[in-house]
Amino acid sequence: MARPHYFIGLDVGSANVRFVALQRNDSGSLFVAGVSEQPLDGVRKGAVASPDLVARGISKAALELKKQYGIEASHAVVSLGEPRIAGVVSKGAVSISRADGEVTREDVARCIENAEGALPRLGNREILHQFPLFYNVDHDAHLREAVGLVGAKLGAEALFITAFSSHIKNLYRAVELADIVADDVLATPYATSFNTLSRKQKEVGCVLVDIGAQTSGVAVFEEGMLASLEIIPIGSGHITYDIGLGFQIDTASAERVKRNLESFLEQGKKEIRLSDFPKNFEDSFSQRKLKEIVSARLGDIFELVAKHLKRIDRAELLPGGVILSGGGSKLFDIQQIARDELRLPVELAQGIPGLGEHKELVASLEWMTATGLARFAAEQHSPAGRMSDILASSFSQRVKRVLRSLIP
Repeated sequence: MARPHYFIGLDVGSANVRFVALQRNDSGSLFVAGVSEQPLDGVRKGAVASPDLVARGISKAALELKKQYGIEASHAVVSLGEPRIAGVVSKGAVSISRADGEVTREDVARCIENAEGALPRLGNREILHQFPLFYNVDHDAHLREAVGLVGAKLGAEALFITAFSSHIKNLYRAVELADIVADDVLATPYATSFNTLSRKQKEVGCVLVDIGAQTSGVAVFEEGMLASLEIIPIGSGHITYDIGLGFQIDTASAERVKRNLESFLEQGKKEIRLSDFPKNFEDSFSQRKLKEIVSARLGDIFELVAKHLKRIDRAELLPGGVILSGGGSKLFDIQQIARDELRLPVELAQGIPGLGEHKELVASLEWMTATGLARFAAEQHSPAGRMSDILASSFSQRVKRVLRSLIP
């Protein structure tokens, strides 16, 4: 009997590591076959600082996945969410190769390669993803697809997502030490989009804000494609620190306050046993002060999101609005704060439906990235996989570069 094939996402976050394993049923639909989660040390602001420590956390989560579900995570698609990930737009142009002037996929590939060659010197950076934004054939500009058109010259504008080579290497090293092969590495907000955004949202234009423990990912989509991406060095963990400093309580107690924020701010003191917290917190507790602390830090996050949208000329211009994801998106009143700062419609991510078992778990905001990674893995194995996603694959780009280096 053939062994079942699993599509596995491995989300290496700042505070936790999560596995999601998807499988196809007889009708070809995906369902959740297994999940696991473990706390994680060795990651600082989204970047792997200690591969050994991270490998231990991954190994524990992999062992839990095997014990509970009998799934061995030998391969996985992995997330990278460090703040120095950056997007760069570059242009390229080539002559169309066929005598009849018809644009082929080979012409498109050469044109994107030419745009890559026109990038500023990358130094210690490495290309993680590349996305063609639009093409032009002779005088016809801003085309979403060029294959099959006729002309003499093909131009392209592409978005390249880059990250520090050392951070990518450390992530690969940590996964390798855990005896797992990283089939691909995806920037966290891009990975999250596979389980949070519908085709319609991506077409009309939207911004995904994925709030993690130490960082927040921002991904802007328009006309079905990723248009911009950034990692903000502020996450929900900073709110924990702010609460601790504001009320002079330990970090563990501050985290409990944050996780029960809605009860503190909505139901009032009578619904909460303040005696369960440090005495100095009970003496100084104020709903108003707590709300001010949380609102100020969330305001910092959305102010940076607003600056990013302004920088790419998309401020208040995305009809699909703001989609919030990540564990930090559960915070009380976050939608109103985002709405006030960004002046766009705001909603919490719901997750793409149809995953069957463990629906409640993988629909949770903390699991969106891991599930998105697994969905990406499934798409890459699908005959109907989109060319844009294949072009975006960091693994495929590395293979291309290695092959080019071998050509005399």
